[in-house]
Amino acid sequence: MYFCGMGRPILLCVPNFSEGRDERVVQAILDAIGRVPEVRIMAVDRGVSVNRTVVSFGGPVEAVFDAARASIETALKHIDMRLHKGVHPRMGAVDVCPFIPYRGIDRAALKGQVEAFARDIGDTFKLPVYLYAESARTPERVRLPDIRRGGYEKLAEKLKDPNWAPDFGPPILNTRSGAIAIGVRDFIAAFNITLNSRSEALAKRIAAAVRESGTGHRLPGVQAIGWYLPEIGFAQVSLNVTDLRAVPLHKVLELVEEVARSMGARVSGTEIVGILPEWALLESGRYYAQRAGEPLEKMSPKDLVEIAVRSLMLTNFRPEERLPEWVFGPPDQVTELAEQPLREVIWRLADPKNPLPPEVLPTIQSALTLAMAARLSAGLPARNAFLHTEYMQLVEKTLEKLQPQPLSIDEIKTLSKNVLRGFALLRQMTELNSTIQPNLYLLLAEAFMGSVESFMGVMLGFAEKSPDVKQDAHDMHLQGKFFLEEITKKLKL
Repeated sequence: MYFCGMGRPILLCVPNFSEGRDERVVQAILDAIGRVPEVRIMAVDRGVSVNRTVVSFGGPVEAVFDAARASIETALKHIDMRLHKGVHPRMGAVDVCPFIPYRGIDRAALKGQVEAFARDIGDTFKLPVYLYAESARTPERVRLPDIRRGGYEKLAEKLKDPNWAPDFGPPILNTRSGAIAIGVRDFIAAFNITLNSRSEALAKRIAAAVRESGTGHRLPGVQAIGWYLPEIGFAQVSLNVTDLRAVPLHKVLELVEEVARSMGARVSGTEIVGILPEWALLESGRYYAQRAGEPLEKMSPKDLVEIAVRSLMLTNFRPEERLPEWVFGPPDQVTELAEQPLREVIWRLADPKNPLPPEVLPTIQSALTLAMAARLSAGLPARNAFLHTEYMQLVEKTLEKLQPQPLSIDEIKTLSKNVLRGFALLRQMTELNSTIQPNLYLLLAEAFMGSVESFMGVMLGFAEKSPDVKQDAHDMHLQGKFFLEEITKKLKL
């Protein structure tokens, strides 16, 4: 493994360029990035039919911003969107430029830096710039497909709508360069699954059956399209998995395989475009190793990664290029428990060899409840989509407190407020959607009340040292009861 500046702050960037056919243009972009000292190019993914190149690179923060700016400037100089044709959705010469905090980076500070970067790009190159993902200023701009809908061809019309005025840059079409989306985001998986069929229509049907916005299984956070690629002679289902903790890669592959089989096709291989966090492969490695009855305790991370790569049928996947941990060393130091997916924590709780202190249980209970509520709200109509974002923020804040040592009373109070805020959001959801899945709403309300009572019990344990805590616990319990009664009344159950 190659480790670069282990322990130093590291930022990752994965810009997508609307050129995959002209080698000279692609090389010019790579040269622009490569000229910036201390920046390491990890992976380059070119596609002829998609006419797109994805470059993954990382390094010190300022160096990465310099490399991103240089690559954008070079791409805008060489790519003319008026001539561009490709099967991949796109709206600009540089379609999207995400920044991923990897190590030693304050997310709030990074968002400010990314906004300044986006403003500079818009002003300097007279380019409409949309902030997306964690940088989005409105819920409608969180998802890239929503911003990009209609593509370059509909961009002039879209820019006339005041609701789609860019965050930076002129609100008019740059006919040569289109527009760009820039923002801070977490890791996603660009996961292409190849079929043993040449039918693009079949690939599109499978994509519609699995994506979140479809009418079938609706995997949370999964975006999917189907296409036929002449260069490989077969159709693919191309997916973006935006919540790898909720929907691991093996779950995506198994579902696509199941749907494909039901339509008379098979999966023949897969590929990752861009980079992945190591933990995503470790989780799939554990899953496949357990199914095969292999002893997990005897397996190294390298063993699990190898099992995952083979089981997921990944082609041309080199961990030393696509896993930041293998390039830049370990990520931010977080508590071991907080780094694990919730189901992994539950699995460990059930293992008598790995006992955890009872103080951890209410935290896990509340995180699970919040995560279930997030899953429910993700399926609501678009006007309520903001609920999903806020729930996920509450889950994240809760998991930050997941640690194998006793929590302080201040941390307990913070977590209890998270639970009550989640309970309040659930009440709001029932007022808007009381006829949708009433039994599930009631189940969630009871789960929230269980979390409230768990935290009340923990808080009362501090009552001897802090008498005022008893009143806080009492108030929390009353508020929880109020929410439960209001939700039950609204659901008429």
